[in-house]
Amino acid sequence: MSGPSIGEVRPSQLITTFGPGAIVDLETLSIIVASIDAWNEADAEVIREHRLERALGIEKLLGAAPAEGSAFTSYGTVPAFIFPRFHHCPVCKTITEVEVGDPPDAFYDEKEQSVVCRTPNCNGTPGARGTRRPAQMVPAPFIVACTSGHLDEFPWRTYAHRGRDGCNQRLRLFSRGETGTVADLWIVCDCTNGSRSMSDAFGDNAIVHIGQCRRGTPWTNPGRYDPECTTPLTARTMQRGATNAWFPIVKSALKIGQSVDTTVSAIQLCDQKQISKINSYEKLKVYLEDGLFEPLEGIEPERIWRKLQELRGEVVPDEEDLRWPEWTAFKDFARYSDPKQELYLQRGSVPNFVSHKIARITLVRKLSEVRALLGFTRVDHLGGLQDDEETARLIMPVYQRDRRPVWLPATEVRGEGLLIELNEAALQDWEDRVSERAAAMAAKHREWEGARNRTPRPFPGARFVLLHTLAHALIRQISIDCGYPASSIRERIYSSSDPSRLMFGVLIYTASPDSEGSLGGLVELGAEDRFPDLLRGALRQMTRCSSDPLCADHEPDAHASINGAACHACQLVAETSCENFNLFLDRSFLVPTLAHSSLAYFDDPGLP
Repeated sequence: MSGPSIGEVRPSQLITTFGPGAIVDLETLSIIVASIDAWNEADAEVIREHRLERALGIEKLLGAAPAEGSAFTSYGTVPAFIFPRFHHCPVCKTITEVEVGDPPDAFYDEKEQSVVCRTPNCNGTPGARGTRRPAQMVPAPFIVACTSGHLDEFPWRTYAHRGRDGCNQRLRLFSRGETGTVADLWIVCDCTNGSRSMSDAFGDNAIVHIGQCRRGTPWTNPGRYDPECTTPLTARTMQRGATNAWFPIVKSALKIGQSVDTTVSAIQLCDQKQISKINSYEKLKVYLEDGLFEPLEGIEPERIWRKLQELRGEVVPDEEDLRWPEWTAFKDFARYSDPKQELYLQRGSVPNFVSHKIARITLVRKLSEVRALLGFTRVDHLGGLQDDEETARLIMPVYQRDRRPVWLPATEVRGEGLLIELNEAALQDWEDRVSERAAAMAAKHREWEGARNRTPRPFPGARFVLLHTLAHALIRQISIDCGYPASSIRERIYSSSDPSRLMFGVLIYTASPDSEGSLGGLVELGAEDRFPDLLRGALRQMTRCSSDPLCADHEPDAHASINGAACHACQLVAETSCENFNLFLDRSFLVPTLAHSSLAYFDDPGLP
């Protein structure tokens, strides 16, 4: 877990790609990033965003980069473990676990930072002056995972012997090289009673051959298992570098200058010894009546007691709406007109030909976003709807389950963007027109959730699908016009039908962890002389797809895709760009298509 630095990743990658529980393939080694319980938080950089901290119920956010003044020479900032521990020798074909046996057949050489083969009779590789050196082993190609986030070594020995235990002779992994498929790989034991093709480890009957999930959590400690999980789980084989081996659950907030919770600030100003004696609401009321806590005067006792319980971890904090304060901030041009602020806004011009469809264009010339990593899933993603108890149950946290964290890993990025706000009256008329199509999509969404053994969550609504589809259309067009790769452009959707918090807009932005942020190319596309062409181009591309008429005719399907008319050729974008894993898309909601001409929000003849 501790030792010399063995590789490098960017701090932002620890949130999006290589966070706790994720496998990192280095040049000579495969490792798994340790849970945050093992991190040295004293040396980490503190990132402040009070709204996000309150929403997550934590005290602080920490970045992976060392804080100013910390000295890191030969040691890294984030601990990790070797995983998988089984390694394969390309010379003698032996597959064995690191440092098992006396002497071990596979040994980790700290100087070379690689696993070397010590199997008897292995010829090794040529060395200097005609000598031979031990062969460098490579990580085993397969691992075992389950939908609850557990991870484990592939059961090589029991698999080769078809469930029988007791044999300790050498295992070897061969490739016949006949078809180029997994059926070419064979695991063979020297005992002659263990030989099997790896094809049995995949497919519908794989569970019969590899066994149930053992609830492994190698990122907390090698050999550790999850005692809290009691759900019957089905293990499945996957390749070590599979993209579905780790899906991050990230929550983010834009910095809008909102102050810290006043009640928490007042509690912190009080005598903490006296505060620690308050163990009931009744005692709090008595202390307040006696005037022992002057900073708390004027604050309702119920609110004080609730905050005390939250700070002590006795209750889960109330859900904080992160999007609504940002939505209202985007309307406050007077407050955010200073280029020195972290959020800097300017008014844009709405093209005349869509003035009845788009209410406002905002040029976000500067923004700062803080992204925090809550946990992750494996095998299946959660579709981006991450604000409910069901999601909290499904994700694997980045800390040990039996420990409540006071901090979470985070990163701060800076950038620029465009906010497009739709016309409220036009949007309501359009929602009435597409109610039948939206109801069908909602029904398929419920089926889709049920097929994955989840409690169905609310369908986000037709306006969300429209805004999401518009966001993807703009991302694809902006990447062509401004030069940023599409994978570096992100969406942030503001959608709500709550009468007290109506939202109907989308922020398209790009950001980087560099201190200077981005280069201004995206926000300039919102200029009066450029945005009309950008919008026309985006809408024109959505009217036709190279996969039409199949794409245009596609209906939401619970077993394939719950999207409507949307495919890789016209709508889907990189996972780094989409906060909803490319779900809830339908370009027939946006523009007329070959299959549907009456559902489009931008339905004016000849608009594109």
